[in-house]
Amino acid sequence: MAIESAPQLVRILAKELQRSGTKPHKFAEITGIGEDRLELLQTGEWEDLTLREIVSISENLDVDLTDL
Repeated sequence: MAIESAPQLVRILAKELQRSGTKPHKFAEITGIGEDRLELLQTGEWEDLTLREIVSISENLDVDLTDL
């Protein structure tokens, strides 16, 4: 599956985070990203996330970006 846009990538990560069932506060601890920042992923306001945050989220969800 080819990612055609940044919003599509963020939607994939948001769905994967939801599917994982990991509670936001626990995932925040694991990634070192604040819950308020993770909420940006869930609410679609991803433009404020840094590339580093997006990479950290995808790594901790075991989403291999090369497979997408």
